[in-house]
Amino acid sequence: MSDKITLQEEAYLFIKSKILNLGFKPGEYITDLQIAENLNISRTPVREAFRILEREGLLIYEPKRGWKVYSLTLDDIKEIFEIKINLEALLAKKAAQCTDNALRTELKQTITAMREAADGDDVDSWVNLDKSLHSLIFTMADNHRAMTYIENLNDQWNRLRIGFSARTGRMGRSIIEHEKLVEAILSGDEELAEKETVEHLEKVRDELTSLLINMVLPYARDGI
Repeated sequence: MSDKITLQEEAYLFIKSKILNLGFKPGEYITDLQIAENLNISRTPVREAFRILEREGLLIYEPKRGWKVYSLTLDDIKEIFEIKINLEALLAKKAAQCTDNALRTELKQTITAMREAADGDDVDSWVNLDKSLHSLIFTMADNHRAMTYIENLNDQWNRLRIGFSARTGRMGRSIIEHEKLVEAILSGDEELAEKETVEHLEKVRDELTSLLINMVLPYARDGI
């Protein structure tokens, strides 16, 4: 079987990467012709990619105006975290049942690396390790549908994550929350793992909301 990606996949990955890394900014209009010329492909696979990204909540189509990078609202953040809190709490509870020694060892190594990144104020490493840690927890929970859904939700607010993690004191508080969660999972305490997940995500939601209200939204004319 060939590993070569299709033109639709090429367009999808290109556009998604641009959105997640703010190459295309919230509220910005993009066209199939623009993307097709950039990738030197036809417009049909680009249109197909647009529709997939619309379903994933990253693009929105406006009649007579075209495709626009979706701008998050406070209500969007509330909905995203409402789902994340419930799903991730369930997965943390299930992860505490995992007896796979390789995964358990990798979880220990990842939380240790996260502590080092937090102590060294290494935001980029922290963000990548944070993703790896939660991905490991989802793998330990052995529920791939839930994992895929959460990853899609995370993509929707990814543009805010690096700046939020860099906020003074946030990594220091977050590493303590993550260490408590990992300790609960490794000890096999399902209820505590669920509780630590809920408390962690509620703190993230509340601090993010406060940051947006007080420091971002007043200056973000085209949304976030």
